[in-house]
Amino acid sequence: MDEVRQPEVLRHRIVNAYLELLREKEDGNISITEITRRAGVSRMAFYRKFASKWEIVDFYLGGIMHWEVAYDEARGADRSIWELEYGIRFFRVMGEHRENILLLVDRGYATLLLRVINLTNECVAGDMPLSSIERYKLYFLAGAGFNSMLIWLRDGCRESPEKMAQALMDYMGGKNGVAPWHGK
Repeated sequence: MDEVRQPEVLRHRIVNAYLELLREKEDGNISITEITRRAGVSRMAFYRKFASKWEIVDFYLGGIMHWEVAYDEARGADRSIWELEYGIRFFRVMGEHRENILLLVDRGYATLLLRVINLTNECVAGDMPLSSIERYKLYFLAGAGFNSMLIWLRDGCRESPEKMAQALMDYMGGKNGVAPWHGK
């Protein structure tokens, strides 16, 4: 295996081992030693990649949320988080990772998930002055999307990502696939 990919493979092995262990027991009962054994890596390799269990989850969530930024960068698109397409992709990705998202929320990582959603929205929205009231609109959207997504996941994703994104847009008063208070 080439040396460029090896660190990523090790990170993913550690993430997968930790998620497996979280399915079996509470976070507080999982040691770094158990994670390294399950992942087949040394403690030194673990600590080169992560400082804590929190960082394992942050890496996993950041990876699944990176879809938005990477998708638009690859297309050279200038998408907005206020567009319907953004919501559709958000619900689609969350649905694809439903089991792990619910596991992590149930194990106390909801705050970290919301933080990653906020950071992704900030990244996609671009530079915004800290003094701007527009900034708070990002967090209104994140909170509404986060809570709607959790209920949707718990209910078994009965509605399509398209219907969920449209419901969120309708609730925000959007027309033509764009929220009315998008700040543009």
